[in-house]
Amino acid sequence: MPRCLDVMNQYGHVPGDADIRILTVPDTLVDICPGDFLGSDSSTGVLKAALIQTDQAWSSDLTTTQVAAAAKFVGVALQEIDADAGTCNDAPTCIPVAWKRTGNSFRRAYKIVDVDGADAPTTWVIGQGFTFGKVAGENLLSNNTIQLSTTSNDIVFRAVKSSGPDAVAYAEVELIG
Repeated sequence: MPRCLDVMNQYGHVPGDADIRILTVPDTLVDICPGDFLGSDSSTGVLKAALIQTDQAWSSDLTTTQVAAAAKFVGVALQEIDADAGTCNDAPTCIPVAWKRTGNSFRRAYKIVDVDGADAPTTWVIGQGFTFGKVAGENLLSNNTIQLSTTSNDIVFRAVKSSGPDAVAYAEVELIG
């Protein structure tokens, strides 16, 4: 059973049909939670869901890894996948994804972390760019945290609203293409 975060407090907007695409699940099922960042392993010619954390190997540094991951990023999971599926029930064959494209109506709040992966409440303005966060203490991208960014090649999200004068732990963001 996946250990999906309790996202009841993460307000947002699920996109309409025009903004949703379907990816096949990996041959070996992995736990995927709603809101997880997905790349796609298309080595077989079929778009298969892959968590951004495992789809993008760590490169020489965080920024280089984030830029490479941004190039592979296809969208955000909209459904839970249980790696144990198929044991007592039919394993799923696909997963719906909020597709990365400018104009997608998907919105969601994500926790903000710093370059070391530590919680980093901060302030921002509407339109501020965000990229994938890092797992604290490891050379891995996070599947569900974000980091402020001014590097245009790694920005995959944009703030929907300004934070105001006080530092805030979560930012509501939208996908950018």
